[in-house]
Amino acid sequence: MVKKMNEFNEMTAPLIDISKEELTELAKIKDYFLSKAMLLIDKKQTSPINLVDIYPKTNNVNELYAQISDLKKCLDSFRPFDKYQMKHLNEIFDTEYTYASNRIEGNTLTLKETSFVINEGLTIQNKSMKDHLEAINHKGAIDFIREMVDNKEPLNERNIKLIHSLILQGIDRENAGVYRGVSVGIKGTHIIFPEPFIVPKMMEDLMVYYEAEKNNLHPIALATQMHSRLVNIHPFIDGNGRTSRLVMNLILLQHGYPVTIFEPEEDNRDVYFNALNIAREQQNIEDFELFVMNNVKRWMFKYLSLLAPNISEGSKNKGYYFFKKIEPSLKNEL
Repeated sequence: MVKKMNEFNEMTAPLIDISKEELTELAKIKDYFLSKAMLLIDKKQTSPINLVDIYPKTNNVNELYAQISDLKKCLDSFRPFDKYQMKHLNEIFDTEYTYASNRIEGNTLTLKETSFVINEGLTIQNKSMKDHLEAINHKGAIDFIREMVDNKEPLNERNIKLIHSLILQGIDRENAGVYRGVSVGIKGTHIIFPEPFIVPKMMEDLMVYYEAEKNNLHPIALATQMHSRLVNIHPFIDGNGRTSRLVMNLILLQHGYPVTIFEPEEDNRDVYFNALNIAREQQNIEDFELFVMNNVKRWMFKYLSLLAPNISEGSKNKGYYFFKKIEPSLKNEL
């Protein structure tokens, strides 16, 4: 089920100033929320409320879109974000994203080792140079798509090639940012990707599709379609999965969503690959769209759980929609 943009208005509207009474009410809710958050520090919980209670698990696509739309309002209620807070949150998300995306493709660095490599510039004993370069390169590619969002640069073939060139920088200079010239498939399967001579035309058609749908499809539906279609073309000799996930996240970031990460553990990875296979073999995107949506929802939970307890004293009316949304759950905890 592909959702259209006009079914759920996801564009970020300017926040409306709240009244003095609402500001006083918000201050009381925040104080109680933060007091509870402090009590939970020793328990290693990041938030005094469980957002699953407010947005329960569902595999109904319409319900999921409605939940995500409301979560987006919660997130938007904190805008504009504090730049120092964003720097901290981006470091957390980008480290986990780099670890997970590379791990899916066979990189052996742990999450902690990935952090050492990309945030501290350290080298890990008994780990290959390729593992190190993949981590450094992926972080560079995330920085690049964030810059694209900040500079309002468009998604096009040139930028997809630039993303890929960053992924393979120093690993395979000959093929970095270059469409493959050989046939490829997946070992141990019957999957064969399109012949190399039709890849340039398929990529051209992909961007025609993107331009036609970018203002029509819901951002999550658009991100899902671009990920699936790009993987199915498999335009590069290596790095297609990482590039496709970066393109997906570029679209999400452009529409105000946080980075969405697919967990690399085997069970979750199997669900991911199976949904992609169904999309390719049966021309049915629904399983993959559902997979992406559930992951978007999960990482919006995490983003809000990290954002809300760290609001500054000068935040004034920030978070009003979010705190009003969680107020009943806070009261239930009394």
